Amino acid sequence: MTQAHAPGPAPAAPFAAILRATVVPMSAAVPVIVAVFWITRGSAGGLGALLGACIAVVFFASGLYVMARVTNANPLSVLAGAIAVYLGQVIFLGVVILTLSGVHWLDGTAFGLSVLAVALIWQLCQVVAFMRLRQRVYDQPADQPDDELAQRRVP
Repeated sequence: MTQAHAPGPAPAAPFAAILRATVVPMSAAVPVIVAVFWITRGSAGGLGALLGACIAVVFFASGLYVMARVTNANPLSVLAGAIAVYLGQVIFLGVVILTLSGVHWLDGTAFGLSVLAVALIWQLCQVVAFMRLRQRVYDQPADQPDDELAQRRVP
């Protein structure tokens, strides 16, 4: 006879913690990126880097925001939502690049390199934050407390 146990509360989605973990490095990195391009490529480079960094931060933050809203659904909906978010981000970025490709006031090199730098820093911080969250991948049995499970482990 199997004993049915009520599932515990679902763990909180990690997206808010990941967003918090990426905001601090971004608030430090973006001014440095903009300053480097402002010094090396002039005001057009600085403005291009600022625009690129802002677009990249909005790009990644919006993806986390939408995924936080989608995760309350069933797993198939979450997968479909993740694919839709990714497709929407790619379309958004493509439209932005096509729109800004012909403007003369924008330094394309500074814009592209700042987007790349923000993307690399964001992804690194996001992976580190997710690894530190220690999300459970299984449900703990409700009839055994944590102390009892810890004592059963073999060293």
